[in-house]
Amino acid sequence: MKISKLTCLIISIVMLALLAGPAAAADLSAKKVVVVSGCAKAVNSAVGYNLVQDGISDTFKAVGITPVFLWADMTYQPDDAAKTKAGDAAIAAAMAEKPDLIITLDDDALKFVGSRIEKIPVVFTWIFGAPNTLGMPKDNVTGIVRASYAVDNWRLAKKLYPNMKTVAMISKPSLVLEGAKKVLAARAPFMEKDSGLLYKDMFMCETFDDWQKAVKEFPYDLMYLGDTSRITKDGKEMDRKELCLWTVDNAKVPVIAAVEVDVEGGALFSIVTSENTTGKMAAETAMGILNGGEISQVYQQTKKGKLVFNVKTAQKYKLEVPYEILSSADRVIEK
Repeated sequence: MKISKLTCLIISIVMLALLAGPAAAADLSAKKVVVVSGCAKAVNSAVGYNLVQDGISDTFKAVGITPVFLWADMTYQPDDAAKTKAGDAAIAAAMAEKPDLIITLDDDALKFVGSRIEKIPVVFTWIFGAPNTLGMPKDNVTGIVRASYAVDNWRLAKKLYPNMKTVAMISKPSLVLEGAKKVLAARAPFMEKDSGLLYKDMFMCETFDDWQKAVKEFPYDLMYLGDTSRITKDGKEMDRKELCLWTVDNAKVPVIAAVEVDVEGGALFSIVTSENTTGKMAAETAMGILNGGEISQVYQQTKKGKLVFNVKTAQKYKLEVPYEILSSADRVIEK
């Protein structure tokens, strides 16, 4: 069968279009994107926000966008009034850049910045709370919702320690964690069915004295670390890795974590939302909007967690980790 030159040309054009992918759909190099994080710049790397930002930057490179990063500095604000004032300053700084789109990073940035912007598109990411508690829905705002991997973490712990029956959390208090505590309590029977472990409680600690007491008197089979940041000792904020290491050394039961940085600090493992993937998803959503796409009120949800495993802690626990578990880890910490 003979194929005409015109047919060959059409096939070639279609193939080139497919290979070029969505990044070639429009020239976005003239577009400006501002990323507003809710944390103080000084703690950006300590809380892992830099990994989300890397995902955003790397994805935008394909279309020639170099995002501008700003920090709303709400980490140490005492109340909503102070956060609103910090949000005002962040909005003014962001709008001074004359952006075509704004990305907000964390709950505070969405609530006190993103939800208060009217005239341009906003994409939120790296939030812990439900969007409807953070000022949503809004016609000009969409974003990425983090999936919870609590059940996945507990299920893996049950595989490693078949005799375990109960789990409880220790955490710095916050409005988000207070909400999570209620949800976990309500869903405990269903989560036990899925994981094999019954959730019992969440101990909220402001100071190291509180934390010590909770760890030393912990009555359950598995300790699950929530927010370990900003715990104070002698009036000063502790390094969270120091706190995690102390916890692992002094707890009478295995310690796992909700975030990667606490596994670096000594917790045995965590299945966590990939910060880089979350940033990538936010940038891809933003690119679709900048290309003329509609702003959807059906928020995307992160789907794949990454397993981070601390083999040094496994050795400390004298735990033999099956090869199939270690080989599936996205990151293995050995030091």
